[in-house]
Amino acid sequence: MAHPKPLLIEWLRDQINSGSYPGVCWTNQQQTEFCIPWKHALRQDSSESDVLIFKNWAKVSGKGNINGDSSVWKRNFRSALRAKKFELIADKKNDTSNPHKVYRWPNESTSEDMFSAASPSQHEADHHESPPIQSYVVPFTDEYLYHPIQESTPHEDILQKCLTDLNIGPQAEAAAYELPPEQQEFQRQPVIGSGVLPWQQSYPVAGEDAVSEARFPGQPAHPMEGAVDEAFEGQLAKQFLDDINKTKDGDNFKTEFRIIVHYRGKKVLEQLVGNEAGFRLVYRPEQAEPVLDHQSGLTLVSLPRPVTIKDQTQAKLTQCILDKLGGGLDIGVSGDVVYGQRRGESKAFWSFSEFDQSGLPREISKLQPDPLYPFRDFLRGILDFISIEGTECASCSLFLCLGEKWPDPQKGPLSKKLITVEVVLTSLEHLKNMAMEGGASSLKSVDLQMSLEEMILG
Repeated sequence: MAHPKPLLIEWLRDQINSGSYPGVCWTNQQQTEFCIPWKHALRQDSSESDVLIFKNWAKVSGKGNINGDSSVWKRNFRSALRAKKFELIADKKNDTSNPHKVYRWPNESTSEDMFSAASPSQHEADHHESPPIQSYVVPFTDEYLYHPIQESTPHEDILQKCLTDLNIGPQAEAAAYELPPEQQEFQRQPVIGSGVLPWQQSYPVAGEDAVSEARFPGQPAHPMEGAVDEAFEGQLAKQFLDDINKTKDGDNFKTEFRIIVHYRGKKVLEQLVGNEAGFRLVYRPEQAEPVLDHQSGLTLVSLPRPVTIKDQTQAKLTQCILDKLGGGLDIGVSGDVVYGQRRGESKAFWSFSEFDQSGLPREISKLQPDPLYPFRDFLRGILDFISIEGTECASCSLFLCLGEKWPDPQKGPLSKKLITVEVVLTSLEHLKNMAMEGGASSLKSVDLQMSLEEMILG
């Protein structure tokens, strides 16, 4: 005899009360609102516990292979919540320090006879009363939910630290490890710097000084100037979708890279790289201009000497990081994903924000190309900006820090770091500016949103 599938509402209440899932907890005394972590699988701090509740629902509901893709478990769980009239009241899945969502419990007087969203057309034979709610609420200071910024103590000046604190030098690399299933697909992508990438056969790599001033031909110089009237809104959504399509050639993401280098907050270099394959940051003082490395297909961009730094201690530490850069740091595109990989002894860290206060350093791997930014994640951020009021627009930049941890565990600002690099993905910058200046309301086209959903899922 087959076991009846559990009711989502009863099952979910039991799971929250069990305390078995890190970060899954009630957020008010009435126990009518709850938080659930919503990390992207490609985050470096993601773990199996982040998707455990989604996996367990797939198991008990019979929807989704429990050995399958975690994104499918998450999507089925979200659909089940929608079907049971759970209200999404806070969507913070793009929060760099604590990605999560907060839902409000449905009115049980209208939902008590509803059955599992996994089979909404079936009526279950057994309907048990809900178990009594346990008389406790997970404290708001739960480490998985809230990360209040405490009053900071005076930040210790990096110039007073020893060279050993720069995270450089011949340190043993982490032992080889097997990537989780959701990342294994990236191992099949072309390796950054291993040769000409597939689409470069049809789209030759531009020279070292190639700069395209018109990424989108025919586009007016200032398409969003002035107020957007109602007659233009439909055209705006169409143009926005057309420009999104121009950023891809089949499955390949296309962009240029604007590189902005700072030495302890002072800009020392700004360079536009027109090579859609990507670039490699190196330290070759004799190389004044970017050059194309024909072996890797990447443009070599040299960091400048620290000759403008007057403070001798800062200059010495900066020079030490540069000398240890070795084979350099690759930032490139393969398929529709932006990757990173370091090749020298100077460690490299990254974030989507120059104001990241998470305190969780994100290191770029030396073992293999590290997926940093899938194009579909940007599209998901744009879709959220359009459809969810108050959501921040997606990031179009990567912020790199060489030789020092970032985001800073001590919550120190990026401007205090010795060597930082902002990498602006210019095609995403164009789309973000277009969305921001036009406003979310002007892009609320059903066709546009459906097209974005298809791109994300496709």
